[in-house]
Amino acid sequence: MYNCGPTVYDWQHIGNLYSYIVADVVRRTFEYFGFEVKQVMNITDVGHTVDDVDEAEDKMEIAAKRERKDPLDLAATYTKQFIVDRHKLNILDPEVMPKATDHIPQMIELIQRLLDKGNAYVAADGVYFDITTFPGYGTRLNAEPPDERKAGARVEVNANKRHPFDFALWRAAKPNDLQQWDSPWGRGNPGWHIECSAMSMKYLGETFDIHSGGEDHLFPHHECEIAQSEAATGKRFVDYWMHVRFLRVEGQGMHKSIGNTYLLSQIEEWGYDPLAFRLLALGSGYRKPLDFTRAGMDAAQSRLERWRRTIAAAYTATGGKTTEPEPDFGVRAGFTSALAEDFNTPKALAAAEMALELAGTDDVATRERALWLLFDMDRVFGLSLQESAATKEELTEEARRLVHEREDARRAGDYAKSDRLRVELLERHGIQVKDTKDGTRWERVAPRERDHGRV
Repeated sequence: MYNCGPTVYDWQHIGNLYSYIVADVVRRTFEYFGFEVKQVMNITDVGHTVDDVDEAEDKMEIAAKRERKDPLDLAATYTKQFIVDRHKLNILDPEVMPKATDHIPQMIELIQRLLDKGNAYVAADGVYFDITTFPGYGTRLNAEPPDERKAGARVEVNANKRHPFDFALWRAAKPNDLQQWDSPWGRGNPGWHIECSAMSMKYLGETFDIHSGGEDHLFPHHECEIAQSEAATGKRFVDYWMHVRFLRVEGQGMHKSIGNTYLLSQIEEWGYDPLAFRLLALGSGYRKPLDFTRAGMDAAQSRLERWRRTIAAAYTATGGKTTEPEPDFGVRAGFTSALAEDFNTPKALAAAEMALELAGTDDVATRERALWLLFDMDRVFGLSLQESAATKEELTEEARRLVHEREDARRAGDYAKSDRLRVELLERHGIQVKDTKDGTRWERVAPRERDHGRV
């Protein structure tokens, strides 16, 4: 599987990261069902033009000039943070993460193949793909032809093109270009679309199983990939395409102009666990837009904490022992059928909630089976359920003193003091205590804002 990776000219916001959570769930699902998956995700550090207009300036160029940095240094900074954020969200590393700038020779070779076959032509300002040589261009993934789309309004008149929708494979260097390479057609830099075709075919072959990206990649990016790849090889390029719907914020689209392109670090600053955002994403099927709201994040955080609390209690009661239930056990069957139903993670979560109920019973044998199920399901969910259950956190000296003081107050029947200390532990130390038949239990709760106004 190949995932269209980020253009690393800026920080990746939660909308970008959501797409990679979906891709991660797809990979985990196939591995759960026993497939061996080779996942490739590129890093675009050159070639992505503003608004996908061939004549526009490269996004990396704009950012490098804005920050007065070398483009590759800039790309390295943003790539590093992107990987850090992926890890916080438990997104698995792809087997290969190729950078566009490391694969210029492969792009030049693919462009030459297209020229040799008559699908491309050299113009004064670069090399273009001739869409008239590829029947059905622009309609493989989209019902309407390119010239009937609103996207067509972005196409500017270029006298060097044979057809307005011909797209750049190689762009001749401009005097102030920071990134340029030698080629048979003069110095220049690659078009965005040729990069993904060249890198995906290098690592996955001329035909592979799954290609994913955001819904904004449908046209022109993925249609261009199909045209140039199949024109060059004469083979089917990709068997299945997946397009993730946009993340919205409080019902609105994400736009810098209205200040709602949030970063994962901002979510953490509000007191949320990054895995609560992953859980929020799991609650929405990839074919529907995910609406990010503060209320939704509160619910996801509470759900994650409830899961951890229940699982930790069961883990303690069983001594960490788990027992695999029979294959046709109802909860297990519900989970697997949900995943097989177009990666239906909301339905899979409902199956997990059934297992969670079993984990909350008093029967040890039932709890052992429930834990096995939950840890097995987490191979797809990626919420680190077993790791959190097995982790024994230590209290600070002051928090430990307050817990003991509260226990003494309860034993003495001073419930007013006990309640006051419970609140103090929660508000000052983020420690939630719970009285059970087995004694007092505690867990750490991430402090977070409770303002349900505008995020």
